[in-house]
Amino acid sequence: MPTSDELYEKLNCELSQIQSEVSSLKVNQHVFREVQGMIRKNPNLRRPSTFYGWMGNLYAAAMTAAVRRLVDQRKDVISFVRFLDQVKTHPSCVSREAYKKRFTNPNLPLKYMDKDYDRLVGVGILHPEPKKIAIEIQALKSIAEPLKQFVDERIAHTSKQQAKTLPKFDDLDRAIDKLEALTLRYLHLFRGAAYPSGLLPTWQYDWKEIFHYPWIADQQREH
Repeated sequence: MPTSDELYEKLNCELSQIQSEVSSLKVNQHVFREVQGMIRKNPNLRRPSTFYGWMGNLYAAAMTAAVRRLVDQRKDVISFVRFLDQVKTHPSCVSREAYKKRFTNPNLPLKYMDKDYDRLVGVGILHPEPKKIAIEIQALKSIAEPLKQFVDERIAHTSKQQAKTLPKFDDLDRAIDKLEALTLRYLHLFRGAAYPSGLLPTWQYDWKEIFHYPWIADQQREH
């Protein structure tokens, strides 16, 4: 049986992978929204195109599959649901005492760490409450269920009994928002780190620059 510190190190490594996957979701979501916005604002682009259908279908398939992985409950995978379930079973690995020990800043009074933990977990509570983590798990699974069903029936397999209602981009956005909120919460709890701007990175270059130039250089079009 691993000690609380050993379990913390294991889960902290898993959290790094989860953070990377959720950050990728945020990047892809942002790029898709921005490109969609450019299309809406440019009258010359607002016309039927196989390319738009391909882009939307590819985005939906890749993103729903990524969300599906993060709610996978199999014991041999790293997923957000599995991560939360382990924290629920062993909440002492991120107890108040451990939090203050790991992240106490000599330039800050100890009571500041207590107040920080109060905001994260609850006033005076010694470690995350398993029943509240169970609620987080259920909320995440509930939001992701339409996407999971879509992947299982339409992408991974072709089911004879397919759902009548397909998930919408809004369903995908809600799942991504929930995943980001939970990731930010547990990054704070596990690392004492806050991300006021969320998980979307700041680009060091203009990724939209490619759209400032014609894509068909010779201006020859096939008819």
